Order: sequence, then C-alpha cells, then structure tokens
Amino acid sequence: MDVAEQSLIGLIWAAIEAKDWKTALSLLEDGISVMPDSLYLFQLYADMLIDELQDMEAGCLMLRKFVRLAIEKDSKDWLLGAMHQLFNSSHDYSRFPFGERLSMGKALSEHILTRCQWENAHSRAEYYQAMAYFFHEIGNNVVAVELFEMTLTLVKGLPQDELKQLARLLKTLAEYKCHDAVRVELL
Repeated sequence: MDVAEQSLIGLIWAAIEAKDWKTALSLLEDGISVMPDSLYLFQLYADMLIDELQDMEAGCLMLRKFVRLAIEKDSKDWLLGAMHQLFNSSHDYSRFPFGERLSMGKALSEHILTRCQWENAHSRAEYYQAMAYFFHEIGNNVVAVELFEMTLTLVKGLPQDELKQLARLLKTLAEYKCHDAVRVELL
C-alpha cells in the first residue's frame, strides 16, 4: 500500500468507527475510482454494504463488479478475494439472493479451473480450498471433499508455519465428510 491509500483507509476507518456511513461510503467510492486496483477497498466496500448497511441490492451490484474485475484482472489475489468474500467468510448472506451467489461462484470457479493448469502446487491448493467452500455452500459436498483432499495432497511437506493451515483443512474436511454421512443416513 502506498501512502495515499493508507491515508484514505485511515479516513475510511475513522468514519466507520464513528458509524458515519455516508462519509465512509463516499470515501470508498472516491477511493475505488482513484485506485481501481485496490483489492482491499473493494473488500471493505462489499463488507460495509452487506454487513453494516445490510443493503443487499447495492451489495449484489458491488459483488458482481468485484467478481467481474477479478476475472478480468486474472489475478490470484483478486480471484481468491472474491471467492472468500462470497463463500468463505463470516458474512450473513441469509437475505442475499442465493442464485446470485451461485452464479458468481460458478463464474469464478470456471475461471479458476482454467487458470489452475499453469499454477504451482501451493497456488492450486489455495484455489482448490476456495472452491471447496463454494461447492459445500451449494450442497455438493462430494466435490468439496475431493477438492479438500486434493488440497491436502498439494500442501504436504509445507514449512512448519503453514502446518496450521493444514490443520484447519483437516478439520473442515472432517466436518464435510460428517455432514455427508448424516445426510446419507437421513435419506
């Protein structure tokens, strides 16, 4: 982050802490128009619309733009950021149109799968993990579990500091397998 972006983010956070949503939104909109490559500003803007203001209509428009830009930029950070924003986050999407999230997740997943062919093992693992959350969310735990298993295969032999990530993956994989087992018993 450069000095200008850090300064702007400081102003935005001051407005957020003061719950001055009008100022925060205005600063975010100005910031995005001046710094369209700032992933952080896009994430913060989506968070504010969906979590703080609970404006699902504006949030949906923002997320569509976010997903479109992530695909256009063909950037790992943007693609993972968009997937995380939609499926692997603490956001309450219960009032958000599920079909919209499904459509955006499908578009991101298709692009990611094409991109994965040229990535190293660590990057593929990050992509597979992000897509696993999407497939779990849409109820396809078989694919979600397969993606997590592929992720685990790719991250074996990581340095000690990344073993925490592996532990989280194993926990999530176990939860998904348990979820599928319960569903099968109920049927």
